[in-house]
Amino acid sequence: MTLLESFAPAVLTAGLWLLLGPMLPRTRPWARAVVLVAFLVVVARYLPWRLTETVLPVSPLTGGGFWIWLLFAIECIFVLDMIKLLVVQLRVVDRSAEADAYQAALQARPRETWPSVDVYIPTYNEPLDVLERAIVGSLGMDYPNFKVWVLDDGRRDWLEEFCRSKGAGYLRRGDNAHAKAGNINAALARTDGDLITVFDADFVPREDFLRRTVGFFDDPKIGILQTPQHFFNRDPVQRNLWLFDIWPDEQRQFFDKLAPALDAWDAMFCCGSCAVMRRRALDAIGGMPTASITEDILTTLSMHRHGYITRYLSERLSIGLAAESLEAFFVQRSRWCQGGIQTLYLRDGPLGPGLEPSKRILLFPIYWVFHLPARLIVLMVPILYFWLDLDPLYGARSGELFYWQLPVLVFNWAATLWAFGRSAIPLLQEAPGTLISLKLLPTVASSLVRPFGRPFRVTPKGSGAARGNIDWSGFIPVMGLFALTVGGMLLNLSPWSRIVSDESLFTIATLWAGVNAVILALAALICVENVVERQQERFPVDIGGRLIGTETETPIRIVDLSLGGATITRPTGVPLHRGSHACLAVPAIGTIHAKVLRVGREEVGLAFAADTGDAERDALIRVLYTGGIDNAARVVPIREVLAAVANRLFGSGPSQQ
Repeated sequence: MTLLESFAPAVLTAGLWLLLGPMLPRTRPWARAVVLVAFLVVVARYLPWRLTETVLPVSPLTGGGFWIWLLFAIECIFVLDMIKLLVVQLRVVDRSAEADAYQAALQARPRETWPSVDVYIPTYNEPLDVLERAIVGSLGMDYPNFKVWVLDDGRRDWLEEFCRSKGAGYLRRGDNAHAKAGNINAALARTDGDLITVFDADFVPREDFLRRTVGFFDDPKIGILQTPQHFFNRDPVQRNLWLFDIWPDEQRQFFDKLAPALDAWDAMFCCGSCAVMRRRALDAIGGMPTASITEDILTTLSMHRHGYITRYLSERLSIGLAAESLEAFFVQRSRWCQGGIQTLYLRDGPLGPGLEPSKRILLFPIYWVFHLPARLIVLMVPILYFWLDLDPLYGARSGELFYWQLPVLVFNWAATLWAFGRSAIPLLQEAPGTLISLKLLPTVASSLVRPFGRPFRVTPKGSGAARGNIDWSGFIPVMGLFALTVGGMLLNLSPWSRIVSDESLFTIATLWAGVNAVILALAALICVENVVERQQERFPVDIGGRLIGTETETPIRIVDLSLGGATITRPTGVPLHRGSHACLAVPAIGTIHAKVLRVGREEVGLAFAADTGDAERDALIRVLYTGGIDNAARVVPIREVLAAVANRLFGSGPSQQ
């Protein structure tokens, strides 16, 4: 087989995608069906060759044979999971029109008949700079019949006093049994709202949150309405790769693409925060389940068995704090991992009785059970080939793999990009996935063997959680794998030091190792924390205001705003210099005293005084966090994202933002 013949199917696949892909509207079911059928055709061409030529000739009872059969099994599961993903994407639902209708029907009713809502903010150790936003923002919702309750498992007197001063309810209990689920159940016994809304302590609802969601509960089948989780700060992946505003946060792919599809299959689940629940449905299942530390998904599964469903409204109705540090990021993911695996051992989990097959498949925690360990096994393939001469396939040559396997990889990458957009750029999305796999592998192993009994850890939040450290527990193993990958590749380039006895796969193994080296290098860079200098996140705005002097008031425009300061257009004819005092008057907020931090040619940076009045600070919180200001990463061409990654790899470009 010539080189041209080897690459012909992959080139043809890529060419057809480039030609026909733009003609396939990803929002149309028929286009998604075309992609599914095309993938099945590509896989049907590849798998028979893979099985008959590279797997069946060897016995799985030998060491080398077992390795070959294991890799084939992993490959088949990956293929099945991709098929499942494409099938799920055949149905996607947008419930905004329903929300409009429900809201109109709600507002047509007398206000005294609107359902009563208890808004729960469970908290344990979050500092005031986190809780203040959630409490003040929740109190600012535009709805006539709700009560905000702060559920304090930290039993802090200062928080009780703060809640009293703001007009929020405060509840504490005598112990912390069953963590968040136990905290909510204790509150259920002491409140009586028709509906329960739960916000984690780092989330702030938009002022119209309840108006957009409550009407759905006119449908008696709905037990939970989940809304997406959006974030006003950058997570460690965005920050540590210097991607900041040009790469979406790590959860966007799920909330923006997968959740609407799961909802269409009646398989969406509660995500713990930014959700509204029917009290009657909670009563039917005996309150929030406490058997798993991920009480949210278990609540969904329990309600399914009692005839209730979970719906998903994909609207930006709240905004929260993404994990601020790698420690927080992995504490959070470790809890999700352990809790997801715990559900497999519970009667109310996806394997228990009384659940439809489709929901068993869609709610099975395959990411934690399979994808994390499988990703590491695949990462080890070139290492074991170069250092131990362990062939991943029997009898195949590089040219044959290019001919049979490469079209599947090209199609998979293209279909993922088509379905999920720039949040699914190959290699780039693999870097955080690889780091997560390495860090959580002990959690996967221990949870499969001993799912219960490990202590519950609360995600660290606020007060400068990101300090610019290096995560050595991730950096060292990543760099170890990088050294083994690159070292093995270089060692086998020379005939004098070559370990590999059969060179038939050497070309593709070298390319594989090169790809893995890039992924590992990016994963290592994620381990190097980028220092967060700003105490408060800035929001882009365009608000008119006045700069008040001793005798004059000068109109200005505010171009960005935070709880701690603002950037304004430089006023003409007003002498300002670093360190001078300024007084800023802003509609809907009031008058705020500030100090000039910097003076540019066109803009002036201000830091608000620490003694800003409570009324002004509360108004500032409502303007920033409840009015729908969007500071999400912007959509940019892929080349711009790749250029930023290259800058990070070679140490040039912005390191702080």
